[in-house]
Amino acid sequence: MKVTPLVNAGVLIDCDISKLTEQDYQDINEIYLDNLLIAFVEQPFETVPFAKLCHNMGSFANWKQMLWKQDGENIGKPDYVDPFTFEGKDNDFPLQRVTGEKTEKGLPTGIFGNGELDWHSNMNGDMDRARGVALQGAWHSEGTHTAFMDTVKAYEDMPDELKERCEGVIGNYEYAPENWAKGVAQPQLQMMKGFGLVNHKYTMPLVHEGFNGKKGLYFHYHNNCTFEDKELKKLLMEHCFQHKYIYEHEWHPGDIVISDQVLTLHKRVEWNPEIIAKRVLHRVTFHYDNMVENYFEKYTKLKETDKLEY
Repeated sequence: MKVTPLVNAGVLIDCDISKLTEQDYQDINEIYLDNLLIAFVEQPFETVPFAKLCHNMGSFANWKQMLWKQDGENIGKPDYVDPFTFEGKDNDFPLQRVTGEKTEKGLPTGIFGNGELDWHSNMNGDMDRARGVALQGAWHSEGTHTAFMDTVKAYEDMPDELKERCEGVIGNYEYAPENWAKGVAQPQLQMMKGFGLVNHKYTMPLVHEGFNGKKGLYFHYHNNCTFEDKELKKLLMEHCFQHKYIYEHEWHPGDIVISDQVLTLHKRVEWNPEIIAKRVLHRVTFHYDNMVENYFEKYTKLKETDKLEY
């Protein structure tokens, strides 16, 4: 398994995910927690190996929204499916799709079927939400892009004066998908705001420490973010969204990108309705319950023996 840096943020893991061993899965989990953003390219376009990769990181959080087969057929009411015990055809494993593709009767075959998807995160105020999001390139994805911003790199490169202004700061937020998902279909917007999140206000510390001890930021500024320091939001937007902290992935069927939702943000690059109407990405959100305990055990031992390197 070869690991190389991606452009500006994250790492590329060179392996065949359909042939992973238990040790491979553990190694990938540790690489992910260290880097917050990992990508796999030149993979077989298969659903079950993708689901296994995610499930080995943690339990599926969005399984109730896994409403479709790979080909877009609606499966009705979904049940939780463990990909390691699944015995059906690859096409039949349930998925959440991101696409504007519709059936012959005009029914959606995925979410976020139109509109913008500006910088956003899956963490909208509740730290019990799924911290991991995995995307897989599927039908007609070739040549399209998703951008990812790494706040850990942005924080590391931050002037000391700005770091001092960030320490101890609490951000005030109001969940506002209408800001970062402009133009999304009204039924989906109503659904998004209907899960107890209407007028949902929350606070989050600005500075967070990652699993490897490195600091980054929770900065979901589109959720009507405010700080007591009135200048801070503008300063952070000018600093964090520089090109040198942003990785832009060009999709091909089978590609996978997995990102941490506290310390990274992501956005849809192409908003053209004709592109979105054809392109399909698969989406899995997952908790960290299969990763963190083993990682912290190793991290603690390395720290105690002064062998922890950054």
